[in-house]
Amino acid sequence: MANEAELLKFAGKWKLEKSENFDEYLRKMEVMLPMRAAAKVMTPTCDIVVQGDSFVIKMNVPVITLHVQKFKINENFEDLLPNGNKQLTQVGWEEGKIVLREVDKGDPPHVVTREVNENGTEMIMTCIKGDVVCKRHYRKM
Repeated sequence: MANEAELLKFAGKWKLEKSENFDEYLRKMEVMLPMRAAAKVMTPTCDIVVQGDSFVIKMNVPVITLHVQKFKINENFEDLLPNGNKQLTQVGWEEGKIVLREVDKGDPPHVVTREVNENGTEMIMTCIKGDVVCKRHYRKM
């Protein structure tokens, strides 16, 4: 299990700087074309609140909060996928990363990790669905 200092590295406000393979990931997640087109031009911020081993993550664009995740490390929660479907998700801590792993065992499985660099200025969110890997790079604001 992570210590408090490791978890607190994630706290704060983060702004998306670049994405790699995002459209292919959304396609693999069966997100419809109009939503994919809109998602590609948005530059979201990610607000993360950490209290002990509990997290609240809010993905925001200028006029709306798009997605809210509330979870505890080592517990399951119901998550909303980019395609609008709900999924039971297991949250873990592995080698300094928050790991969200699909419990419903979709085919192919869906995994999202978040990690913060050593100096705490960059967070990388890696989204994996089957053979598609997307990386979203955020800078601390």
